[in-house]
Amino acid sequence: MDIIFKEYFKVIWQKKFYFCMAMFALACSISLDLTAPIYYKAIANGLAKPFSEETLNLLFDNLKGLAFIYSGIWISWRLLEIAIVPLDGGGINLLEKRCFEVLKKQKHIFFENRFSGSLIKQANRFSRSFEPIVDWFLFQFFMNIIAVGISFTIFYQQQPEFALYFLCWVFVIITWNIAYSLWKMRFDQAVAEADSKVGGVFSDAISNIFIVKSFAMEQREQLRINRASDEVYRKKKIAWFFTFLSFAVQGIMTFGMELLLVYMMINKWQTGDFEIGMFVLFQSIMIILIQRLWEFGRNFRNLFTALADASEMAEVFRQIDLEVDSSSALPHKIKQGAIEFTNLGFSYYEQYQQQAKLFDNFSLYIKAGEKIALVGQSGSGKSTLTKLLFRFLDPQIGSIHFDGINAKDFTLQALRHQISMVPQQPDLFHRSIRDNIALGNVVSEAQLITAAQQANCLEFINSLPDKFETLVGERGVKLSGGERQRIAIARAFLEDAPIVILDEATSALDSLTEKQIQAAIFDLIKTKTAIVIAHRLSTILKMDRIIVLENGRIIEQGTHQQLLANKNKYYAMWQHQSNDFLAE
Repeated sequence: MDIIFKEYFKVIWQKKFYFCMAMFALACSISLDLTAPIYYKAIANGLAKPFSEETLNLLFDNLKGLAFIYSGIWISWRLLEIAIVPLDGGGINLLEKRCFEVLKKQKHIFFENRFSGSLIKQANRFSRSFEPIVDWFLFQFFMNIIAVGISFTIFYQQQPEFALYFLCWVFVIITWNIAYSLWKMRFDQAVAEADSKVGGVFSDAISNIFIVKSFAMEQREQLRINRASDEVYRKKKIAWFFTFLSFAVQGIMTFGMELLLVYMMINKWQTGDFEIGMFVLFQSIMIILIQRLWEFGRNFRNLFTALADASEMAEVFRQIDLEVDSSSALPHKIKQGAIEFTNLGFSYYEQYQQQAKLFDNFSLYIKAGEKIALVGQSGSGKSTLTKLLFRFLDPQIGSIHFDGINAKDFTLQALRHQISMVPQQPDLFHRSIRDNIALGNVVSEAQLITAAQQANCLEFINSLPDKFETLVGERGVKLSGGERQRIAIARAFLEDAPIVILDEATSALDSLTEKQIQAAIFDLIKTKTAIVIAHRLSTILKMDRIIVLENGRIIEQGTHQQLLANKNKYYAMWQHQSNDFLAE
C-alpha cells in the first residue's frame, strides 16, 4: 500500500489548493450541522413553557440563528462542489497519465508475459480508486474526526457522564471497523485478482475473434469466460458475506448505544435533572453521528476494496527492471550504419545460465551499407537478434555497437528512431491510414503521397471513400494482409532510417505486387544497412551475405551461390523449399 499512498499523495500535493478548500468547506459544514441542535434545544425548552413575549422573542432569535447556520451549510457545500471536481476528476486524470507513463517504461518482455486486457483493467482501477479513497478521507475520516470532537465537547458541557459513554462507544466501533476491514482485505484482493483474469480472458478472446469464429471456437471460449466469471462470483460471495456480517455487528453496537443513552436520559428525568430540550439536543446529535459512523463503517470497507483494486497496478509501479537510459546516454547519430555483435551471451532467464543460453560468445560484424539475410529454423535466434538491436532485450554478456558506439550509450529514443522495422505481421493503430504511416510525425502531403507511391499502396488508398483519413479498425482489421504490409513499408520509406530490418516484408503480397515492392525495397536500402529475416529463400538471392543460424550459432555464411556450392545446411534448406515457402 506504500506505493498507492505515495502516488496518491503526489496527486494531492499537485491539487493541494482544492484539497485544502474541500477540507475547509467540510469543516464548516459539519461544525455548523452539529451546532444546529443547540438551537433546537433552546426552541424545544421554549415551546415547553407557557406563552410570553420574552419566550416568543427567544424562539425567533433561535430561529434566526438556525437560518444563519443553514445558510452557512449551503454555502459550504457549494464551495465543496467547486473544489471536488478538480480534486477527484483532476486526480484521476493525472493518475491515468501516470499509469501509462509507468507502463511504457516496462521492458518488451513484460508485455509478452501479461494480458493487455488485465493491464488495462489494473491501470483503470488504480486511477479510479483515487476517488473513493480521497472521498473516504474527506467525507468519512476527516468529517468524523471533527464530528466526534465537536459532539464530545457539546456532550461534555451538557452531561459529562454521557460524553464518556459516547467516547467509549466511538472507540469500540472505529476499532472494530479498522481491525475487521484489515482482516477482510485478503478477500477483496482475491476478488480484484480474479476480476483482472476475467479481463485478460475477455481481451484474449475478443482480440483473436477471427480465430475464434473461423475455428468455430465460440463455445469453448464461452466456457473459458464462464469459468473465469464464475470464479469471480464465488470470491465475491465470500467477500460480500463478510461485509454483511460486519453490518450486523455494527448494527448491534449502534442500536445498543442508542438504547443505553435513552435509558440514561430516562433515569435523569426521574430525578428531575433533565430538560426536554436536552433530549432534543442529544437525539439530534446522535442521529447525525449514528448515520455518519454507520457510513464510516460501510465506507471503511469500501476504502479497503479500493485499496485492493489499486494494489495490482501498484506492483507494476514497484518494478525496477525498466527501460531507462543510462546516465551517460546521449542521442548519438548513426551516420554509417555499421553493426557489431561482440561475444554476446544471452538467455531468456533472468540470470545467464550456460545450460539455458540462446547465444554464447556470439559475434557478427555487419559493414555499413551491407545487406545481409538471417535464415534458420524457428528458435535459431533470428527474431531475438532484432530484439537485441532495438534493445527490447539486453545481452547478459558482451555488447552491440553501432558505428563503434555501444548501444547502451544511445538514448533509447535516438536508437530506435534510427532503425526501421517492417514486420511479417504488422500491427496498425485503430486510427486513420495517415496516422498509421506518419506515426505522429508532422509530414507534408507530398511526403506522405511519395511514401505511399514507393510502397505501392497509393492506388488502394485512393480507392477508399475517405482516402488517407480512412479508419483501419482495431489492429488494421479492415485492411487485407497485403494492404497492412504495404502501410508498414510506407512507414519505413517515410522514416528514412540508416538501418532497416525486414522480417519477410513481402510475404503477404501477391506475386506481381511482391516484385514491385521488392524493387522499391532495394531502392530504399540502396545506401542503408539492411537485415532481412528470411523465411522464403527466393527473396534473398541478391543479399550481400546470408547468415545461417542454428541454435544461436552461425553455422554458415556467404552469398547464395557460395552457400549452394558448399552443399551444407543452406543447400538442404533450399532443396526442401516448396512454392517459395520455407517450412520451419
